[in-house]
Amino acid sequence: MMKKTYLLAIITGALMLQGCASAFQKHHGIDWGNPASCPAPKPSEIKNTRLVIEDGKTLKCQIRPYVSNMACQGITDKTNADGVVCQNGMGNTILFIFDDKGVLKSHGPV
Repeated sequence: MMKKTYLLAIITGALMLQGCASAFQKHHGIDWGNPASCPAPKPSEIKNTRLVIEDGKTLKCQIRPYVSNMACQGITDKTNADGVVCQNGMGNTILFIFDDKGVLKSHGPV
């Protein structure tokens, strides 16, 4: 009986944490595209477990896993430029601008 109570407490705690996590989404207003159709980066595009980000080559969907622990916000301007601003826990901010096909046009620190 004690094992069932313990297991129930773990499941209840996990569900509560999951609810808390969904209440604090880290990414707002961003269409990252379909993860199932996102091509994996080539081994040459990964160095020390980090994505080598290249303008004109890196795809928006490829960047998503590498900024998953950052707070990100989708942006558009009057020309409908598609962008994402991300900030890490130390306050460092980076801006990504994509073309209409999700290819990185430019990026850099803000």
